[in-house]
Formats: sequence, structure tokens, C-alpha cells
Amino acid sequence: MGAEHGKTQHSKETLSFNSFTGYYGSMPAGYGGFNYVSMQYLNATYWESIETNWCDTGYQNVDHGAGEAVAIQGYSIFETLNVKETFSLKSMVAASAWETHQPFTFASYTYSEKQKYWVLKASVTVYLSQTAKTINFAKLGKQGDFANIGLLLMKAGSGSYGNTCSYGKYSYTTGVQLAFDNLKAVWNGKIPHPQGGKPTTNGLNLHHHHHASQFAAHLAGNGHHTYAAAGNADPSDHHHAADLYHSQLLMLPGHDPGGLTAQFSLPAVDHHLGT
Repeated sequence: MGAEHGKTQHSKETLSFNSFTGYYGSMPAGYGGFNYVSMQYLNATYWESIETNWCDTGYQNVDHGAGEAVAIQGYSIFETLNVKETFSLKSMVAASAWETHQPFTFASYTYSEKQKYWVLKASVTVYLSQTAKTINFAKLGKQGDFANIGLLLMKAGSGSYGNTCSYGKYSYTTGVQLAFDNLKAVWNGKIPHPQGGKPTTNGLNLHHHHHASQFAAHLAGNGHHTYAAAGNADPSDHHHAADLYHSQLLMLPGHDPGGLTAQFSLPAVDHHLGT
């Protein structure tokens, strides 16, 4: 993390997600100047010591240290701790945790001080597989779509079946998680610091049932689908037979925001920062 000096002071930083303890947990409010919703970290020690059969997952492929962040259960958001401090996204190393050709929508928002809600600036969908890919936000959508913003929403769709090496040649992985690491951003001013109180997701129609403790036993989306037993099952369609789907870990509770509209003007949902 450093600073550039000119007419306006800017603060560069790279979020490496390497300073967290344990195998997994909730992203702590305030890390890097952001508040996080429906986002957890997962340390490399989890697949090194616990899930030693994992092979070629998105987690392993994007890992550049001790851990990385995970967007789960369809959507995740991170937002500035101070709506007066905006940021521009530069890049991240990302992958689908479990699937191939999986759509992920990145939606940027600016905060309207007058209306007191977030207004959609841009929404762009990219397709990712379990192979790590660097997302250059300057080239995502139109020029400036991810510059001078206050909030990013990430929404996962359903892709095709994933690798077969984790659970054997007759099973493949499925799930709706985004794994990413080394998120680079430039703050237009100072990096916000948590001061207590409430973050400002006013107007976002998100009903937060964010129970990170459940992540301890249930990494969302880590399932494998066995298609050999059915004989005529098509491995390209991982939704065709519920009785063949073996979800090793349960999904975290939460709700899809239900689409990306030009603005969210529904009643605010408050979630408190830790101190």
C-alpha cells in the first residue's frame, strides 16, 4: 500500500487476503477500507490439510499466498466504509471455484447523496472456468465503468460441470462460487478506516442472513455429481438428476438480489460494523 502525490492524493493498495487465521471465516469489516456482505475467506491450509483430494479447483489456481476471498451463494458485495471516499478497481486474479464457462456479473455503483441510495453505474458479465484469469477492470465494459465507484456487487450464475480429478473420473464438481485474490484498487483519497456505526448499503434489496459460522462446516458449492451410475446421464448438464447430486457441503443462507436495476430505492437494510 502506497500513495501518489499530485493535485489529489491517491492511495494504491493490493488486497492479498493473507492475514487471516484459521481455515475460513467471514471477511472482517474494515479490511482494506471496505465493508463486506456475503463474502468469506478460505485459507490454503484448508485443502492442504483437510480437503487433500481437491485438485485443480479455482481456489488452488488463484492462490497467491495463505488465502483468498470467496463470493458465495449467488452474490457478494464490498463497499467503501465512507461514501465520500471512492475507489477505482484495477484488477483481480479470479476463477470459478467449481465449474467451467460460468457467468459472473460485476456491477458497479455510485452513491447518491441527494437520494441516499446506490445507483447502478455499469453491469458486465464475464465467463470464467477453474483456470485463473486476471480481470482488468479498465477493459471491462466501457472506459470508466469501474472507476470512481463506492460499491461492487458480484453475482454468480450457473455454468457447466467442473473437473473430475477431485472426486475421480466418474464425478465432477459443481457450485456457484467465485474465488479471487490480489485485488488491486486505487482510492481517490484516503483509505477509509472503520469508525463504528453503520455502512451505507441504503436501498440495496438484500436480506442478509449472513451467518459466517455455518461456513465452518459448509463451504457452499463444494459438491460432486456422479454421472456414470446413470449410464445415459449427460455430464454436460449438472442439473438433470437431483438424486445423482452429492452435495458434500451445505449452502450458506442468503438471497439473490433479484436482478440488477438502474437504481435500488427500497428500504435500507442495515448491517453493523465491528469495532
